[in-house]
Amino acid sequence: MQIKQIQPKERINTELSIPGSKSYANRALVIAALAKGTTTLANLPSCDDTKYMLEAIKLLGAKVEEVSKTEVNVTSPEKLSYNGEINVGGAGTAMRFLTSLCSLGVGDVILSGNERMCERPIEDLVRALETNVDGTIIAKNKTENGERCPPLQIDSFGLKGGTIKLKGTTSSQYLTSILLSAPKAKDEVTVEIVGELSSKPFVDMTIDIMKTFGVNVKNNNYESFLVPKASYLAKEYFVESDSSGVSYFLAAAAITGGKIKINNINPDSAQGDIHFIEVLEKMGCKIEKGENYLQIESDGELKGIEVDMNAMVDTAQTLAVLASVAKGKTKITNVGSLKVKETDRITAIKNELEKCGITVEAGEDYLVIEGGKPTPAQIETYDDHRMAMSFAVLGLTVPGIKIENPTCVSKSFPEFWELFDSL
Repeated sequence: MQIKQIQPKERINTELSIPGSKSYANRALVIAALAKGTTTLANLPSCDDTKYMLEAIKLLGAKVEEVSKTEVNVTSPEKLSYNGEINVGGAGTAMRFLTSLCSLGVGDVILSGNERMCERPIEDLVRALETNVDGTIIAKNKTENGERCPPLQIDSFGLKGGTIKLKGTTSSQYLTSILLSAPKAKDEVTVEIVGELSSKPFVDMTIDIMKTFGVNVKNNNYESFLVPKASYLAKEYFVESDSSGVSYFLAAAAITGGKIKINNINPDSAQGDIHFIEVLEKMGCKIEKGENYLQIESDGELKGIEVDMNAMVDTAQTLAVLASVAKGKTKITNVGSLKVKETDRITAIKNELEKCGITVEAGEDYLVIEGGKPTPAQIETYDDHRMAMSFAVLGLTVPGIKIENPTCVSKSFPEFWELFDSL
């Protein structure tokens, strides 16, 4: 097993740029596979999740031409068509987005993934689609609670359209999945949300990119969404930088009492994680937002806060690490979706912070962390890219932090260690 020891830094003072967002990239790839003509995608990240989605749309019949390492041309076929297996490894966005895409009627497809993927429930999405699909969706696995999991066998002749009811509390990716493919249903689609919709900014991202490609979704106060029967317009599209990736470098400056400027990032992005910088401001940091950059400066004296992280749940681990050195308690709330990510992140955060001598209280959808003086530890990453990147930040101020399986960052941010080591 590979182990990476993090080297402490006294004070960071630098500026850098972050690669494109995998969240936007995978949305754009689904749209490009459906748009008539050729779509050019620039600033495409080289992470595993995006590679799996690229391979999937190739199998479905899209022609993909690599212009450079970060730019591709995607030409959609007259009709997406494939019979056979599509393996997405650990790419949750690919599994979820492809579930609706294959429900449009591409053939008899089996969507599979790695061991963890086949343990991650997809019940709410399957339940919503199976009432509308002209065919069948069969899940091969179930959790102990009876929730269905991949592999999925999808044998469909298309989505009928009309009203689809979807539980909103588990994952916004289920709604995104349906919205992205809904313009190609046989009739316009209305998605009615049952309960409170989680992670609304990720839905805003979806609506934003669909509008960019010519499809206007009507959002009725996040309670229902109307998607017209329409065609996406092929175009040139620049994938904006990943705000989740930005969070680790903002946190690095915050924890060391340093200063960092992140270039090539939109402060007004629809990405929810862009607001993590405001969480750092509450902890005592000074922030600055420019036309195409974010900047943070810290004296290293962070204070505990209470914050609802539902809108930026992918940065909850980063906050948890900062909370371990902050003065007082930090309460992170409304993060129940962390339990169905690459690992049960609530449990993983608790386990690894306790290894470092930090007191943590964990519930179904919250964490309470008592700030203190973390001690050296070897951090298990659970093959979760965000565990590796967030706990790397702790190593900047706590000598002796070691990260197991550091290469797991390739899922979303393969350039992470090169940038991190250059701080």
